[in-house]
Amino acid sequence: YDVVIPSASPAVQPLRFSYFERSALEREYLAVWHGEHAQTTTREDVAEGYRVINETSRVKVIQEFAGKPRVSVGGPTMRYAFLMGNSHFCLIPKGRGWWTVRLYEAFALGCIPVLISDDFEPPFTSFLDWTTFSIKFPMDAPFSDLYDGLLAVERDPGRLAGYHEAVRRVRCWFDYLQGGACSAFAGILRALAPGAGRARGVPRFWGVSGYEG
Repeated sequence: YDVVIPSASPAVQPLRFSYFERSALEREYLAVWHGEHAQTTTREDVAEGYRVINETSRVKVIQEFAGKPRVSVGGPTMRYAFLMGNSHFCLIPKGRGWWTVRLYEAFALGCIPVLISDDFEPPFTSFLDWTTFSIKFPMDAPFSDLYDGLLAVERDPGRLAGYHEAVRRVRCWFDYLQGGACSAFAGILRALAPGAGRARGVPRFWGVSGYEG
């Protein structure tokens, strides 16, 4: 059977990110996302790359989250590490494939990932329960409902704290620079080990009432 493995970030990134991670109680933003998209003005070839595959979720994030309180969305910014480390939720719309390195950057910055990529297959589901440390929302659903769902989590201190604690607990499984029993390499070996079992079934979407299952 197939085993999904996590992506890797350049070695310098985790060290740089460590300067921007705030505790859950100190975070000022509800949700953030910044990156390239089909309407980007920085490089036409990059914009064309998103248009060719008809990638629309990133533009939709900007259109439907812009102007909402304590949200920062838009094109690339030098402040994105600060913003991710200062936000409870990091929006992770699909890239030119179904995954994006922003997911693993969110883990490094202690930010709760909000996956907006319908066909994304999470790694390590044979031993990690993704519903405890992330949210997954349909690409074609109104993002106003997602915003309201994130607010509902934030207004429940116990639930919010549980997500943050779970992110800190599992992020070592996505770190290729860390050794020991909890690391990306250890996770791959565990998933490949004889008798490891198939990946457990995960719902298609989770974390927002009305969009689960």
